[in-house]
Amino acid sequence: MSTLEPDVPHATKQCNCKGDGKLHRPQQAGTCQCGNDNPSTAKLKHNRCGCSDKAQQADEALSQSLIDTFIAKLANQHDYQQQLACFKKHHPSIRIIECSEDDMAEREPFISASYFDLFLMANGTSCARLTNSVDLAIGLVVALHEE
Repeated sequence: MSTLEPDVPHATKQCNCKGDGKLHRPQQAGTCQCGNDNPSTAKLKHNRCGCSDKAQQADEALSQSLIDTFIAKLANQHDYQQQLACFKKHHPSIRIIECSEDDMAEREPFISASYFDLFLMANGTSCARLTNSVDLAIGLVVALHEE
């Protein structure tokens, strides 16, 4: 006799992540499809937040091009949180830490923007370290300027 339970279809749930509040059925309990199986819906989802519609690799490396994209996305301080969340969502392998410029003391930033300084986080197994080499960087530190 098998102890496996019969497949129970997952309940349809309300989800606003599509932006239209349509009901959809998750592929697994507690997860959300959000149109990932529909290329046209997925493309709209990516375009709404400004990210490209190509899928990002889980092991995507930090590059100067990606840093430039990151800075361009954060150019407008008024939608900073939304754009930062979007970038994190579409580039999950890039570590991002936010802090105040005061937390960085007298360190020289890799790049200074209008309302934040950007530092590069080095790869390492112990304490967090900073680097000025994009080739050694695995993440970004966003130090917001005090107003």
